[in-house]
Amino acid sequence: MKIIGVTKCPTGIAHTYMAAERLEIMGKKLGYEMHIETQGSQGTENELTRKQIAEADYVIIAADVAIEGAERFGGKKVYRTAIKPVLKDTRRVLQEMETRAEVMEEQGDDSGEGEETSFYAASGGEPSAILHQLMNGASYMIPFVVVGGLFISLSLAFAGESSASGLHIASVFWNKVHEIGLLAFELMYPILAGFIAMSIAGRAALAPAMIGAMIATDGQLLGTGEGTGFLGCIVVGYLVGYLVKAINRVKVPKAVRPIMPIFVIPLLGVTVSAVLFICILGGPITFVMHSLNELLVYLSESPSTAILLGIVLGAMIGADMGGPINKVAFFFGVASIAEGNLRIMGIASAAIGVAPLSMGLAALLGGRTFSREERGAGIYTIFMGMIGISEGAIPFALSDPKHVIPAVVIGSAVSGAAAALLGITSAAPHGGPIVGFIGATNHVVLYFLCIALGVVVSTAVVLFTKKWTKSEKR
Repeated sequence: MKIIGVTKCPTGIAHTYMAAERLEIMGKKLGYEMHIETQGSQGTENELTRKQIAEADYVIIAADVAIEGAERFGGKKVYRTAIKPVLKDTRRVLQEMETRAEVMEEQGDDSGEGEETSFYAASGGEPSAILHQLMNGASYMIPFVVVGGLFISLSLAFAGESSASGLHIASVFWNKVHEIGLLAFELMYPILAGFIAMSIAGRAALAPAMIGAMIATDGQLLGTGEGTGFLGCIVVGYLVGYLVKAINRVKVPKAVRPIMPIFVIPLLGVTVSAVLFICILGGPITFVMHSLNELLVYLSESPSTAILLGIVLGAMIGADMGGPINKVAFFFGVASIAEGNLRIMGIASAAIGVAPLSMGLAALLGGRTFSREERGAGIYTIFMGMIGISEGAIPFALSDPKHVIPAVVIGSAVSGAAAALLGITSAAPHGGPIVGFIGATNHVVLYFLCIALGVVVSTAVVLFTKKWTKSEKR
């Protein structure tokens, strides 16, 4: 039997390739001919050919966000699943595929909806689809945020000087680098809104959502003094996405269809979002964003509340290691960077590397309490932790969730609390020791100390609980 598939996670880094590898290995064990395409941060790799698609008996789409080119599989038996089930029990996913796969309807170009929509065709408007759409926007936004944050942090590290008027860049070259970073940050807002809308209604929604986001973040145009920030862009993304989806369902003469996605839809999308934000939504959303930022600043500056904030955000970072809960905390950090509050990202950055660093260390120290495969992956997992990829700990969590997840959450909360108490900042929207190596934090030594505290606690907890459970069984 011939099986083809596509894997894609929100960040396009770890889960995408881990899921593809699991499918290929298990498929070969079961005697299938497997061809898996990955749509990761480096673009599409191992792209499926027309011949492979034509000859395939089944198509498996393992993705947490909309995939590109889903319309290729029209008329084929398609089984959709999230990434996590593939990582947890690949054999079961492949077995379910044969009984639960459904024939995908062939989509013509006249529908006005792009290939992104077809991924959600089976969701029927379930609440989970809303999260998928948000994560799709975030996945495209992250590279812009990372590049912008790195440029800004490097300029501050090499040429930043404090003065009575605040922090400024005392170098023409590094000032240009800083400005490039700011441009990348400005781009992240329309990218977020555009790809949320695109995941709902296809390419026709991209331009009006991006333009709408630029309107929503322009305080002068709105007359509010400040823009609506990432919250306004999320509203724009959903507003334009579902507006375009509704327009696509309207029956129009065949002669008019070609101009719908290039003229009618962009014009209506921009007009509606502009009127709503300038006349109604701009003021309230700006107030909410301003109040939220003020609250986060207050919580991070007061020692008593900073510790609680650090515990909550740190625990969220460790809870699902790159999943939706982790991304919510990360999102708060990114939004705070854009608002000039670097402490929230400092908490998140310190906690991000705890899971892979502690599980890799525990695997090396724990002996036979870990499997041979886990012990072999110890060094690789530590490396992933060093560069801030928390997904590296997922195989450990899937194989032993009752010991690993509590340990990681506790350790991440410790790192978060320490970072909050010590006032650690991060100008880079990333995590792990690499943030300290590039000088993106206000105090490198204390930053490393916060990470080390969480790693030690998490490692100790998982080793103790594993050995205690093993001795009890004896």
